[in-house]
Amino acid sequence: MASQVISIERKKYATGLFWQPVSGGHNARGLARSLSKFVPGAVKYFTEYRSMIGIGGRALGHQSRMPSAAAEINDAFSDYNSFLAAFAVRNGFYIVSVRNGVIIQDKLFSDEASAKAEYELLTGLPDWGLLIAPGGWSVPRAEEKILSEVVSGDTKYYLMPIGKFGGAFVSLAMLGALLFGIFYIFREPLTHIINPPAQKVEIDEAARAAYVKKLEERDSALLSAAKTAIPAPAAVVMPYDNIPDISARARMCFDAITFLMQVIPGWTQADAECEDNVAAAHLHRRFGVITEVYEFVANNMPGVEIIENSDSDMVLVLELDEIPGQSRLAEQDADTAIRNINSVFQTMGHDADVRRSIETVQGAGAMAAANIVLVGAASALQPMEFVKIFEDYDAVLLSSVRWSASSKKWNYEVKIYVK
Repeated sequence: MASQVISIERKKYATGLFWQPVSGGHNARGLARSLSKFVPGAVKYFTEYRSMIGIGGRALGHQSRMPSAAAEINDAFSDYNSFLAAFAVRNGFYIVSVRNGVIIQDKLFSDEASAKAEYELLTGLPDWGLLIAPGGWSVPRAEEKILSEVVSGDTKYYLMPIGKFGGAFVSLAMLGALLFGIFYIFREPLTHIINPPAQKVEIDEAARAAYVKKLEERDSALLSAAKTAIPAPAAVVMPYDNIPDISARARMCFDAITFLMQVIPGWTQADAECEDNVAAAHLHRRFGVITEVYEFVANNMPGVEIIENSDSDMVLVLELDEIPGQSRLAEQDADTAIRNINSVFQTMGHDADVRRSIETVQGAGAMAAANIVLVGAASALQPMEFVKIFEDYDAVLLSSVRWSASSKKWNYEVKIYVK
C-alpha cells in the first residue's frame, strides 16, 4: 500500500484521507466508524474539520496525532469556495481540491505523469475559483506556490483513533464492581424485592362476570358503529400544497451533481441530472475498464448505485433526501407571469422557453387541474444564482437541473403555479 504521508518543514502530515460531509446531529466518531470500511487496513484514524470528517489508517502510513495537510491548506485558501492545487513535494506530487467548501481530492502521487493526468481531468470541472500548479506544467491561469509557504504548521486538526475499546472496557469493569458491591451489601432486601413470597389471591367471581359483560357490550356498540359509518371521500392533494423551498432544492441538486461528477480515470462524465428525488450522471468510456468504476464508487461515493447500459456506457445514481414542503399558490395569473418572466430573461440577454400549461391531479374518485407556467432555459449561472430570477414567486418548483459537459452549461426546467 503506497504511503500517504508528506513532510513539510520536518513535520509529517497525513494525506489520502477519505473525506465525507457530516450533517447536523450526527456523531462524528460513530459516522467515522461506519465509513472506515472504505479505508484499507485494520487500524483506522479520523479527524474532524468544519462540517466534515477525514478517515485514514495505519496501512497508509498514518499515525495518531498526525495533522491533516488538506485541512490546513483549505484554511490557507479560505477566501475561495472552490480551488484545485498541486504541489511538488519530496516524495512525489500532492493534489488537493475543494468544491463548495467540501474536500473532494486529497492524494499523494508518486510519479509526475499520474499526478498531471489527474490534475488535467479535474480541471474539466467548471467554476474553479483558484488554480495552483507547478510552473513546469504550464497550466493556464494557474499560480505556482511552495507548500511550506502555504502550510503554517499551527494546526488543530489531528488524527485520532476511531475505536475507544480500552476506555470502554475499564468503565464497564468499574461499573460492574460497583454494582456487585451494592448487591453484596443489600443482598437480603434486594432478594426479597426480586423474589417476594407468594401471596394467595382471591378472585371475586361476581365482579369478574360483570366486567366481562361490560366489555362485550362495548365491543358490540363499536362494531355496530363501524358498520353504519360512511367513509369520507378522500380529498385531492394539489401539487402546490407541498412545494419545497427553491433555494434548498437548488443547493441539493448542485451538491448532488458536483458529487457525482468526480473524475474517474479512463471515463468521461457526459452529463448529470437532478430530477424529483434522484440525481444521476452518465459516464462514457475512454480507455478505462468497468471494474475501475466500481472500485472508485466503493471508495469515494458511498450510497451511489451503478447501472450498466453497456460496457462503455454507465450511469451513477444517487437517491436524494426529501425536502419538507409548504402550501403555496402564486397570486398572479398566467399571462402576467409569462410577461414578467420573459422581460427578466430579455434584460439578461438569455433565451428562454416560457409557456402556459395545465397539470391534472387525480385522487380517489376525483380529479382536479392546476394552471402552471413552464420555463425552460440554458444558462452558465449556477443553480443557487439562477433561482434568484424567481424570488418574487412563492409557488415555484425547480423540476429539473442538468449539467452538460459538452456545452459547459446548466439546463433548467421550472414550474410556476398560478391563478
